[in-house]
Amino acid sequence: MTSEMIVPKGQGWAPRDFHMAPAMTANGMVWMSGVVATQTEEGPEAMEAAMVKAFETIAGTLQAAGSDMDHVVDIMSYHTDLDAQMSTFMRVKDRFLPGPKFPCWTGIGITSLAVPPAICEIKIVALQKTG
Repeated sequence: MTSEMIVPKGQGWAPRDFHMAPAMTANGMVWMSGVVATQTEEGPEAMEAAMVKAFETIAGTLQAAGSDMDHVVDIMSYHTDLDAQMSTFMRVKDRFLPGPKFPCWTGIGITSLAVPPAICEIKIVALQKTG
């Protein structure tokens, strides 16, 4: 089995500064490192904008890895305030993953993330597109 590190344009900081891959591919699968939603302003609109930006980054990384949002099979999301973020997160997630075939999803409440002022981190597993 061979694997490939995926570093989309603009994400060269990940291997350089953190010694990590934004994504890895192997055997038709894509594993993504967590994508952080960073909220620098207060309010629900700022929270939603941060989550939208994170999902846009996810979509771009998946594209670079030969996949897309339709091929996501698993999501793990980590939230610094699960109760306050859940309805916004679900609304944004459903915008990018409208179904009717939904991926697995686990949402976890945590106390902090490695990159302040991050409010949530989203980890994705997907299938690569075939053909």
